[in-house]
Amino acid sequence: MNNNIKILNEKFLKVKNLNWIKATSKGNGNVGITFENAIGKERENFPIADYNGIEIKTSLNKNTRPYITLFSATPDGPYIFETQVLKERYGWTSPKLKDYKVFYARVNAKKLRKINNKYFMKINVDYNNEKIFLEVYDLNYHLLEKECFWNFKTIEEKLQTKLYYLAYIKAERKYENRQVFFKYTEITFLKIKSFKQFLFLLDRGEINICFKIGVYLSKNKLGKSYDHGTGFEIRKETLLNLYSIIKTS
Repeated sequence: MNNNIKILNEKFLKVKNLNWIKATSKGNGNVGITFENAIGKERENFPIADYNGIEIKTSLNKNTRPYITLFSATPDGPYIFETQVLKERYGWTSPKLKDYKVFYARVNAKKLRKINNKYFMKINVDYNNEKIFLEVYDLNYHLLEKECFWNFKTIEEKLQTKLYYLAYIKAERKYENRQVFFKYTEITFLKIKSFKQFLFLLDRGEINICFKIGVYLSKNKLGKSYDHGTGFEIRKETLLNLYSIIKTS
């Protein structure tokens, strides 16, 4: 792994020396896609780390969301399409398509989060059953259900195969003549502390689970549901609670 870190670090330094680079894609994630294109990496959707066992996360220094999505993990049960069940049960009418529902929620284990002004939700890390449950309460704090879950084994495998090593890259952005440009300024190589530490941070509310289930508005997919993935996310400033630094350039 040390050799893979060395190779990726050398590639990063070459990109850094290029200074400002024109974006090679549009929309969300273009800072990461532009970097991957710059080092000659093709886009993939495999559930493994981005580059020779190292997951790459790229973050803009200013005016960006405070969270890093570590990985996405569909619930293990009890239903095959569990997120769609959640949308139908607890979602609300799309503001632009009145015949369809959407469901957006960011929940953690520390406190109840109000959903759709009708429910509360929170995460329960059940060590005895080795499952992470999504608990749903009514507005009087009575538990309505505790069905949706992730097995510990599922999450541990995600961390081992995709996020054991992490390259966290900082970048800047500017606009010129309606074009977007990025400058990559720093890379930090990290190693996860342990799965036990991940569960500890999840249990005390430092890691969230985020649902993003919407509906397409474009003509060719109008009304079809989309699921941007059930993301496990952490705040940027608490990343080192989960990872140890190996090297910074």
